[in-house]
Amino acid sequence: MTPWDHTIPELFTRQARQAPDAVAVSCAGSQLTYAELDEQSGRIASWLCAHGVGVEDVVAVRLPRGIDLVATVLGIVKAGAVYLAVEAEAPPARAAELIAAAGARALVTDTEADDSPLPELVLPGGLAEAAAVPLPDVHPENLAYIAFTSGSTGAPKGVGVPHRAVARLVLGDAADFGPGHVFLLLAPVSFDASTLEIWGPLLTGGRLAVHPPGPVDLDGLARVLDQEGVTSLWLTAGLFHRMVDHRPDALGRLHQLLAGGDVLDPARAAALLARHPHVRLVNGYGPTENTTFATCNTITSPVRDHVPIGRPIAGTRLYVLDPALRPVEPGDRGELWIAGAGLSRGYVTDAAATADRFRPDPFAAEPGARMYRTGDLVRAVGDGELEFLGRADRQVKIRGFRVEPGEIERTMTSLPGVREAVVLSAGTGSHDTHLVAYVCTQDGAPAEHLSTWMRRELRRLVPPYLIPSAFIAVDELPLTANGKVDRARLAPPERAERDSDADFVAASSPTEQLVCDMWAEALGIDRVGVLDEFFELGGNSLLAMDLVSRTEAVAGLPLPYRVLLENPTVHEFATAVDALLGQGSEKQ
Repeated sequence: MTPWDHTIPELFTRQARQAPDAVAVSCAGSQLTYAELDEQSGRIASWLCAHGVGVEDVVAVRLPRGIDLVATVLGIVKAGAVYLAVEAEAPPARAAELIAAAGARALVTDTEADDSPLPELVLPGGLAEAAAVPLPDVHPENLAYIAFTSGSTGAPKGVGVPHRAVARLVLGDAADFGPGHVFLLLAPVSFDASTLEIWGPLLTGGRLAVHPPGPVDLDGLARVLDQEGVTSLWLTAGLFHRMVDHRPDALGRLHQLLAGGDVLDPARAAALLARHPHVRLVNGYGPTENTTFATCNTITSPVRDHVPIGRPIAGTRLYVLDPALRPVEPGDRGELWIAGAGLSRGYVTDAAATADRFRPDPFAAEPGARMYRTGDLVRAVGDGELEFLGRADRQVKIRGFRVEPGEIERTMTSLPGVREAVVLSAGTGSHDTHLVAYVCTQDGAPAEHLSTWMRRELRRLVPPYLIPSAFIAVDELPLTANGKVDRARLAPPERAERDSDADFVAASSPTEQLVCDMWAEALGIDRVGVLDEFFELGGNSLLAMDLVSRTEAVAGLPLPYRVLLENPTVHEFATAVDALLGQGSEKQ
């Protein structure tokens, strides 16, 4: 038996018995104790079992962040089933694709779907007649959840993660957990960072604070950190950079701050350490296939060029290998392979991809051990810490999400009138990474305003992080001598032309001109008109946070993030800013 031979229900039940009256989960003024969460999740488990859900059956969950979501995923694993989180805001076509691919047997939601062929549990209120039934035994090797990642062949791949891998993450040394710790659930539950956020506190006696549903903005996050007394926080690299830039004081309440999902900026890490030296800052690295983290690096002093991703966490083995699977010399570049208790079972929807990426581990003492090929290039530096050097393939990280350009290309070419498409990453620095699409069209695609049309079509099919920020029409894609697309000849322009089906109307006030100029610079386009909408031009949530903060600094007044969401055109946004300026003047 290893230290990780435990299941989620076993570990949670232990905490519920030790401290039944301790608060387990809280959100927006509501809370449940461990005993209450145990009871509510047990009723959900009983409902599922009574409706034919068995061990390792998949149950889809489509709920907003909140206490019901937490009780549901706990109830699903208590029933021996596997939870598949589908974001409440996901396009219906995307949600249906994931649910079908995973072979879900039931759906838990907050809105009844008339056309769903699955048994549906609608929360809240759907448990009125749920009677307790015997729950099955669960083994550490049974699957706990499925998380979909972008697929290089065009289809998303479902990673099946067992209970044992979750126990290794929570019971190891990746982060400080236990009674007295308050960990915030901020990530989408479909994103594997939520594994750490949810199960870290609940399986060790801490409190899980849930960020209320809806968009996340810097002011709102700062408010939740204060109101909930959060001590532990995980942020994507992009959001970490923005909090350090614009709301650094809000991070001073923390005991530990874990960041990752992309390359951390050394200057931002140094700035946080200088301002809040008591905060334990951890750079966490790991693919979904190895259950959130494979390495961690606690940063204690400023780093000049690159923030190392650190060393393996407990229960993890790392190998830096050459193409022949031979270990490279210390300091040499190689591809990172991961082994140990954190490995997932593989891709439950793609046996061929599993065989390709998960190989027998020739370095392990135990028979049957496997190792996972990450596709990440690294080298050992200093006293053995690993430094991330980039990808060995086309995969990129967009706002913390792993993206395979092939999946986006497949979706784009499924649209009427799109003959060929190539997607490249562009930008320097992790928070500036974005996607640029080159499109060959034919009859069926609009002759004008291609970018606007493409964005609107893609919003129906894929989540926002898979939508390119720029679309460039080309007659033909350049080819290499052997007939492959020559991506080196598709360098993205420094500044694209405005492409909008809204009439161009020039600014007529100083505030409108200021907003037009800031939006054009942030979006990398030549001009912006007052009728243009920020998100229709290719804006995203992180750029929106930057622009709101920059507008605050220029205007000299607090500006809530929702002002941009509720006033998405230049004219509307500038009018709202002028109104706030007027209110500020009246108070003086």
